[in-house]
Amino acid sequence: MLILLTFSVIGIGSLIYSYWERNQLKVENYCIVSAKIKKKCRFIFLTDLHEKEFGKENCILLEKIRKAEPDFILIGGDFPISHSSEETDERDEAEAGAKLLSTLAKEYPVYYSMGNHEIKLFSKKEKKGQKTLFRNAFTGVEVVDGKAVFPEKGIRVAGFPLDISYYKPLFFKKKKVLEDKIRASWENALSSAIRGDPRETKGEECFTIAMLHSPFYIEEALSLPVDLLLSGHFHGGAVGIPFFAFMTPQFRFFVPKPRGLFQKGEQRYFISRGLGTHTINIRINNFPELSCFDLCPKEE
Repeated sequence: MLILLTFSVIGIGSLIYSYWERNQLKVENYCIVSAKIKKKCRFIFLTDLHEKEFGKENCILLEKIRKAEPDFILIGGDFPISHSSEETDERDEAEAGAKLLSTLAKEYPVYYSMGNHEIKLFSKKEKKGQKTLFRNAFTGVEVVDGKAVFPEKGIRVAGFPLDISYYKPLFFKKKKVLEDKIRASWENALSSAIRGDPRETKGEECFTIAMLHSPFYIEEALSLPVDLLLSGHFHGGAVGIPFFAFMTPQFRFFVPKPRGLFQKGEQRYFISRGLGTHTINIRINNFPELSCFDLCPKEE
């Protein structure tokens, strides 16, 4: 009886703490130095909002973004919540994400790469209007999936899309092998930068940023000429166990390196803890994150 009571108290206490932590937005600052970067610039990376609001209409989140004064904003997907195995958008939610996206697009250049929840939402029959609401929020937003753009001179941003088949529950199964057509779409994205854009570096190497929602395919993405790869999807692994994810949204447990900035040779990859949660709404030692990146030239 005493053991049962002890575990009950610990469980209730953990849930209360998790609720508090989910509302404590942290700004994390990262600095990337490269000889390919010709001029210092700053961007904000947002991912996995999942309809989370920090203050009314995300006023706290917006205040932190404005204080950072970014040159542009990158969004790595999963702003809405879309439920699997449902034909319509009746239970889906997109209002907070749509409002935030519209506000950001009025103040900054915004570049968006889709996650699995956008893919699900846009594939459904419309019943509650969430599909149209969220699609309309993309006015003034550049979707970069399958292509590349130059938000700043010498800075190339591309989106590496995956279809919904790459997001099925895994448990203890192996992930789906990346198909040749998906890899080809990534290669095409890197070569499709807008020609004639005055921000493109002529005859010089550019610094390439790619957004790939699922970290399960980081190795495949880093086989391409990418300098900085940005991902989300894992929500930091729910519980902040050092070096491992307790659980990922595809029910893969104890995945190594589920959050943070890492380096592989000359390439870097980043997995954000994200902003929100869905279904299993737990964060312990795993605060929601607004990621602020400074891109700096390498000093001679």
